[in-house]
Amino acid sequence: MFGLEVVDRAGPILDIGAGDSPFGRERLDVVRVDPAYADEPPAGSRAVAALGQALPFGDRTFSVVLGSFVAQHVRDVDELLAELLRVLRPEGLLALHPVWRPSAGRRAVNELDGYACLLPSADIRASWYGDLRLPPRRTRWRTLPSLVLCRPPHGSPGELGRIAETIALSRALVPPAVIAVPARWGMRALVHARGTTRLTLPGNRDSPP
Repeated sequence: MFGLEVVDRAGPILDIGAGDSPFGRERLDVVRVDPAYADEPPAGSRAVAALGQALPFGDRTFSVVLGSFVAQHVRDVDELLAELLRVLRPEGLLALHPVWRPSAGRRAVNELDGYACLLPSADIRASWYGDLRLPPRRTRWRTLPSLVLCRPPHGSPGELGRIAETIALSRALVPPAVIAVPARWGMRALVHARGTTRLTLPGNRDSPP
């Protein structure tokens, strides 16, 4: 349900890597994008089959861009972020979830001169209407936080590229671990493991890998 927090901000809104997210059904000014739509088009309109790194939209089209569990599937995160910032209007907002490495996200945010903030997902709507502020330094995240970027009002391509590169180099949007477990206790590991990008199930002790 990531994205419902911004339902009272004027559109149009781009939901990148939307998949079967219900957000696009909540209002008429949401455009859903996912490469999987080429094989399985979703019901309804305003759905586009495309990659986030090559969007078929003009510059400064959207007031909000949402991306939930998207960056971890992309090899070149800076290329993805630069493209999302390109289609974002000046002073528009890019909200990405989750930040897998909050400490790395905080360091990146500190380098971006007030154009970014790390927030619990439930607090995203509050950030739309005021300054982007960091939570206290010793914040303990109950859930993985979200990253909110505000496009500079006169952002040049070079400045947008710097923002994208800063976030990408921090690796805040990259899951920190990959684990491999036997199938016989794989579900237990899946429940307890955090920050995993995939779960490899090579088989149980009695079967070949």
